[in-house]
Amino acid sequence: MSKSNEYNLYQTIKSKLKNVHFTRIESSTQNGIPDVNACKNGSECWLELKCNSAKNLGLSKYQMVWIMNRTKAGGRIFIINRPLSQGAIKIYTGSVVRVSGISDNESPTLVLGPNKFEWSLLDKLLFPSPGS
Repeated sequence: MSKSNEYNLYQTIKSKLKNVHFTRIESSTQNGIPDVNACKNGSECWLELKCNSAKNLGLSKYQMVWIMNRTKAGGRIFIINRPLSQGAIKIYTGSVVRVSGISDNESPTLVLGPNKFEWSLLDKLLFPSPGS
């Protein structure tokens, strides 16, 4: 996993999703906090960015526990993974995370690319309209 690849993924998402307030999180106080907090029109979510094809999407045990606890409390978490060999961006909801890890055959909630990236679909997934 390359931090520079994750940073590039972050910069791409940030440039494509307009009117979103992003805060990149670098925490040394608590293990497992996702990479990015995002807010738009009063709706907030957390984004864990990965650029790999590793088992469990490369999530650490601390990340899995944080995601499970936040999801249980009603928080919205998304794992955004861009396996470098595929070019597509795969988005999973935090609800796919289990104590035992993520199933290898877990389907992403949304796939962008590899040929056409419809960023509006990601925007709608992260920040659904009220009542949808």
